[in-house]
Amino acid sequence: MHLEPPTTSTPAPQTGHSLLAAVALAAAIIACSVYANLSLIVTDPAAYRFFPPFEPGVNANENQHLGKGTEYANIARSLVNGKGYANPFGRPTGPTAWMPPILPGFLAGLLWISNGSDAFVFWVIVVVQIIVLTGTGFLVLALIRQTTCRVAPAAAAAIFVAALLYDFRLAFQWTHDCWLVLVTIDLLIAGACWCGPLRTWRRAIAWGLLGGFCTLVNPIVGLAWGVLAIAIAIHERTWRRLVVAALVGGLSLVPWTAWNYWVFGRLIPLKSNLAFELYQSQCLQPDGLIRRETFSHHLGNANGREAKEYDAIGEIAYLDRKAERFQQAVRADPADFLDRVAARFMGATLWYVPFDPPQEARRPWTLWLSRLTHSLPFLALMVLVLFGIGDRLHRMHWIVIGVYLLYLLPYVVVSYYERYAFPLVGVKVVLVILAADRSFAFLMPLVFAKSREPVM
Repeated sequence: MHLEPPTTSTPAPQTGHSLLAAVALAAAIIACSVYANLSLIVTDPAAYRFFPPFEPGVNANENQHLGKGTEYANIARSLVNGKGYANPFGRPTGPTAWMPPILPGFLAGLLWISNGSDAFVFWVIVVVQIIVLTGTGFLVLALIRQTTCRVAPAAAAAIFVAALLYDFRLAFQWTHDCWLVLVTIDLLIAGACWCGPLRTWRRAIAWGLLGGFCTLVNPIVGLAWGVLAIAIAIHERTWRRLVVAALVGGLSLVPWTAWNYWVFGRLIPLKSNLAFELYQSQCLQPDGLIRRETFSHHLGNANGREAKEYDAIGEIAYLDRKAERFQQAVRADPADFLDRVAARFMGATLWYVPFDPPQEARRPWTLWLSRLTHSLPFLALMVLVLFGIGDRLHRMHWIVIGVYLLYLLPYVVVSYYERYAFPLVGVKVVLVILAADRSFAFLMPLVFAKSREPVM
C-alpha cells in the first residue's frame, strides 16, 4: 500500500470558491430540512402529495421517530423515570444491554432538561442532524480540495447535495442513530487525515478517547478506529503511542462493561443484540437482506412471537436461544449462510434492493434510478484501487477507502439494510468524485494525443 501523496500538481488555492460552495451547501441542507418538516403543518392528507414520496395521504415524515418508540428512546425514558438502563421495547422487561449507551444517555439528558417534552427532543434532533449533515459536506469539500485540483468546490458541493436528495428520507424525513454514527465517521476521518493522532503522547490520548467514544456509539466504527490506528502506527512506527491510545480507548469502555457484568453476570463489552441480528438475517427472511416486513418480527411488536418469547425468558436467555438457532441453521446448511452473505454484499455495493418493495414498485422510475446509481461508490472504489496499483494514491484516499470497507463489511457478514449504510454518505461522495477526477486525468491526455495524430 502506497501512502505517499501523488506526484501530480498541488491543488491550487480556491479559498473564495470553497467558502461560497460551503455557504451554498449549508443553505441547501437547511432548505431541505425546512421543506421536509413543513409536512407537519399539513391538515389535508391530500396535500402530502407535495412531499416525498409525493403520494396523497402518505406522510413519510418520521422525524419524531427517535423521540419515541425506538429502543434508544425507550431506554432514555426509563433512565429519566428512575428505572435504570432498561425496557428497550417500551414494556417493563427489565435491565438491558440491547443498545450502546451514548445515544440513550443523550436523549435522556434532553428529556430531563425539558421535563419530558417530545417536541423539544424532536427539534433538537432535527437541528443536530442539520449540523451533522452540513459538517459532513464541509468535510467532503476539505478532502476534495486537499487531494485534487480538477474538481471545483461548487461541483463537489452539488454532488453532495444530490446524494442527500437521493437519500432524502434518511437525510431529512427520519431521525434515528444515523446522524450520530455519521459524526463519529467524520471525526474518525478528520482525525486520521489532519491531526496526526499518534505523533505526540497528547494526541495519542485524544485518539484513544475518540476510539472509546466511537465504540460506545457503534462497535463497527470502533473496529474501523482500531484498524486505522494500527495502520497509522505501522506507517509511522509509533508502537508505544499506539499502546497508549489502545489503553485509553479500552479504559473508556470499562465502566459500561463493568456495569453489564454486574447486572447480567457475563462479559458484554458493548451491546448484547448481535445474536438476534444474526438470527434475524438467517432465520426470519428469505435472502439475508432486511426489508420492512422483517420488522413484523421485531421485539417492539408486543403481540409478536419473538416479543412474547423475549418477555417470558428475559434478554440474556432469549439471546442465547437465538444464538443457538443461528448456529443450528448454519450447521445444517453452510452454503445458505454464504449465499446470504453474498446477497448482502451485492445489496450493499452493486445491486439496489428496495427496503419496501411494494411501495417502490409504485414508482418504477425511482427504483431504476436507484439501481443505476447505487453501485457508483463501490465501482469508484475499484477504479481508485486500480489506479493505486500503477500510481500513488494520496494517503487520504486510502483512509477514505479503508473507512468504507471497514464500516460496510461487518454489516455484509451479519445484517444489512439501507439505514446501516447511510452514515457513509460523505465517504461515498468522496469516492465517486476522486474516481471521476482520476479517470479524467488518465483519459484526457489519451484523447488529446489521439486528436493530434496526423490524418492520413
